[in-house]
Amino acid sequence: MYRLTPYAIAVAALILAAPTARASSWHSEGGVQSRVVLTDNLFLTAGSRETGEIVQVRPFVSSSRKGNRVTARFNYGPSALWYPGRSDLNRVMHTLNAGVQMELIERYFVLEVGANANQALINPRVNSGFNALGNPNAFAQRATVTVRPRINLPVLGGRFATVRITPGLGYSYTAASADGRNGLRTPTTNSSVRVVSGSIFTTVPWSMTWRRRMFDTRTGEGVGEFLTRVGYVFNPKYRVDVSLGYDDGSSAYRGTNGKTRGARWETALQWTPHSRARFTAGVGERYFGSTYRFEGFYRHKHWAFRSSYRVSIENAATALQQQQVVPMQDVFGKTIRNPFTRGEVLTTSVTTPALTNDTFLRKLLTLESSFSKGRNAASLRWFVTRRDYDKSDVQTLDNQLQFRYSRSLSARLRASAVVNVWDHSESSDSRYDYVQDALDLVVHYEVGRRTSLGARVGRLNRDAKSASGDFSENRASLDFTLRF
Repeated sequence: MYRLTPYAIAVAALILAAPTARASSWHSEGGVQSRVVLTDNLFLTAGSRETGEIVQVRPFVSSSRKGNRVTARFNYGPSALWYPGRSDLNRVMHTLNAGVQMELIERYFVLEVGANANQALINPRVNSGFNALGNPNAFAQRATVTVRPRINLPVLGGRFATVRITPGLGYSYTAASADGRNGLRTPTTNSSVRVVSGSIFTTVPWSMTWRRRMFDTRTGEGVGEFLTRVGYVFNPKYRVDVSLGYDDGSSAYRGTNGKTRGARWETALQWTPHSRARFTAGVGERYFGSTYRFEGFYRHKHWAFRSSYRVSIENAATALQQQQVVPMQDVFGKTIRNPFTRGEVLTTSVTTPALTNDTFLRKLLTLESSFSKGRNAASLRWFVTRRDYDKSDVQTLDNQLQFRYSRSLSARLRASAVVNVWDHSESSDSRYDYVQDALDLVVHYEVGRRTSLGARVGRLNRDAKSASGDFSENRASLDFTLRF
């Protein structure tokens, strides 16, 4: 099942998207990338280091379609890995991002199906890098699938309100877990009924939402909420919203105050100075304590900024389902047509929690910024994730930062530098803290319209509280890509 699950999800996504191909405009690309990696610390050990080589072959296919009633995407790239002299390590990894949104009945019925597959970090205590090539024991294959039909029932033609019914289903699979089990196979649900005000209430918009999220339908673990929101629009620039509701987390998460349910409220202010900028800040109270929320976006001709801060109750299954395996848009809002052929696949594997079967309170701060002008391009991605686990009574804090800079040296030659930093800390008796950093220098050359060459050298370091967790690695690789 470890090897077949991603393939099954890929086939299912294709079958669902196939009926939309008729009379549709698809953009498709494909190819194969081969890579030879040389490393002086194959298992990222603190003591005796083992040099080794890794040969990676990754065919890929990317297809997308955007229309009035159908939007679909399919990006899939299996990676076959060979370790010369260590055949026991040979394996196939899968990276998949597929989804289709179909308006089956105009205005009334929409169906959304999504599937993802990627490598997930098993446990931060296992020495690991920023990808799944080094130390194969640190990462596990994971896959998720979600199905979300949405029924829209307009009241008075939608002028008064629209009732939106969404019975969401999901399934998460991981090949291994951090607590020593063979893996997590978790069925989930995310159902909601929402009533949203219509055009009659332009100045005083309102909504009512009931939602029930089941983290594991077999055990009945989940959270429920009821929320009423009323807003007031002062003018196009300013809006304020007040929310009142009730949370029930009795089967999923107990706050540090011992409560498992209770009333909630929030006050939020939205500021939209112009069409290229929007900021929202909110403060409130829930049964587990005070909450804060922030969302910001700003776009300029040459740079863009996006940031958010959210507090939510999650577990490993729902956190994996929310992950964005391959971003479909950059910070400027431009579509990334084929991320598999333009450098490394952009993934967020490192930000996953340790794959333990436990619920946690997640406080997540994200900041992304991009700059592009002339031959120069740069991007900054910063994630701060705090997880307060329920059963294990452990708190973890992860600061993860990535900075990329690239410059076009000619029409065919581009050079890049990538810096990654990861600061991990735990609040427990057996705490395992460390700071990890990596620097990669990359050169990419377009040989022809369909072929390209790449070279990369890099160094990885981890400085851990425990001496056994310290390690360093020097790595070099050569790439060849052929696009069809």
